[in-house]
Formats: sequence, C-alpha cells, structure tokens
Amino acid sequence: MCAVPAAAVALERVQSGAHYPSDVTAGAVIGLAAAWLTRRVPRLLLHYWP
Repeated sequence: MCAVPAAAVALERVQSGAHYPSDVTAGAVIGLAAAWLTRRVPRLLLHYWP
C-alpha cells in the first residue's frame, strides 16, 4: 500500500543527490525487516509463550 509512494521518494532522493543508492537500499532493507518483525513476532510469542 505504501510501496509506490516510498519508491517514488527513494528514487527522488537518489536523483536529487540527497542520498546514495546504498543508503536507500539499506533503508528499504531495514524497513522491510521492521515490517516483517512487527507482523511475525506477536504471532510467535502467542504460539510459544507458556
């Protein structure tokens, strides 16, 4: 849902010279990991918590 605007902002930041492509890639990886953890950890805690 937010992927299209986020990708547009990322491309604009690289094009304007505000960030290097590696900065944008690292930010995307961190964001995706945070989203995955946000969705996955509560389910794991409910499943394995005594």
